[in-house]
Amino acid sequence: MASLVALLLPGFFLRKAKVLSDGAVEVLVTVLIYVCMPMLTLNSFLGQSVAPTLNTAVLMGLSFLFSLFGHLFIFFIAKLIFFKWKNKENASAYMFATTFSNGGYLGIPFVSMLFSDSQALLFAVMTNMAFNMLIWTLGIYILTGDKSAISLKKAFINPSVLPLFIALPLYFIPSINIISGTPIANAIKLLADMSAPLSMIIVGIRLADMGVLEAFKGAGNYLTCLTRLIVAPCALLAVAIALRQIPYISQIGTLFMAVPLVQLSMPAAATLVAFAEKTNRAKAEATRVFLTTTILSILSIPLIVLIIKAAGLI
Repeated sequence: MASLVALLLPGFFLRKAKVLSDGAVEVLVTVLIYVCMPMLTLNSFLGQSVAPTLNTAVLMGLSFLFSLFGHLFIFFIAKLIFFKWKNKENASAYMFATTFSNGGYLGIPFVSMLFSDSQALLFAVMTNMAFNMLIWTLGIYILTGDKSAISLKKAFINPSVLPLFIALPLYFIPSINIISGTPIANAIKLLADMSAPLSMIIVGIRLADMGVLEAFKGAGNYLTCLTRLIVAPCALLAVAIALRQIPYISQIGTLFMAVPLVQLSMPAAATLVAFAEKTNRAKAEATRVFLTTTILSILSIPLIVLIIKAAGLI
C-alpha cells in the first residue's frame, strides 16, 4: 500500500513544479488505457505455471461467472445507496468506485500471498477478465449515463479484452505459444508493469491541482469508503456462503469464489481516475475517493480477510 501511494509523488511534485502541463494527463491516460492495460491482460496468461485441463477450464469458467455476478451485484448495491444523491456527477464516481475494485494491481499480490494453490492466480485472471468486460460497458455507463455504452459488442471489442483473443489460445494450446520466454514476452511484461505507476502519477497530478487537504473531504467520499470496503465484500460473502450449500460446489471447493471475493474487497480501481479523465466526468471526486479508499483499506483488508477465513472460504 505504501509503495502504491508513494508512486503518486512524481506526478504531484512535477505538477507543483509546473514541469507537467495541463495536457500531460490526457497523454498519460491515453498510454495507460490503450497500451498498458491491454498488455496487462495479455501478460496475465503468459508464463502461467498451471497446465490447462478440462477441470481447470470448468473452474475458471465458474470463477468468471461468480466475478461477473459479483460486480453486477455490488453495482446494484451502489445504485440503491447513491441513486438519490443530489450531485449526479459525483454520484457516478461513487458508484464506479463501489462497483470496481483494484483487484489487479492490489488484488493479485494479495491472492498470491493468501493462497498456496497454483490455480488461485488463474481465478484472479478470470476476475480481471470480468472487470475488463464490465468497465468498458457498465463502467462507461455509470460515469456518463449513456445506455448505448452497455452492449455485447463493446464488452468484447475494447482495448483490455481484445488481447484475450491472443492470450487464451496461447494458454490452452501451449504448442502454439511462441511468445512466452522470449524478449517479446519481456516487453509485454514491462509495459504491463507500467500500469500501476502511470495510474498513480495521474492521481498525483490531480492531487497537486486539488490540494492535499481538499482530497479527503466530503460525506459522499466516506460513504463510498464504507460501501466499497465493508458493505460490498460482506454482501458478496453472504452470497458465497449460500452458494456453498449447493452439493456440486461443496464437492469442487470454494477457491473459485474465494479468490474473486478477496479481489473485490480491495479499494477503488485505479482506472477510476483514468476513466473519469477519459469521459471528463467527476475528475476531482474520482481522485478523492480513490485516494481515501486506498488509504483506509490498510485497515479494512485484514478485517475482511479474517471474516472470509472465519466463514471457511479460505
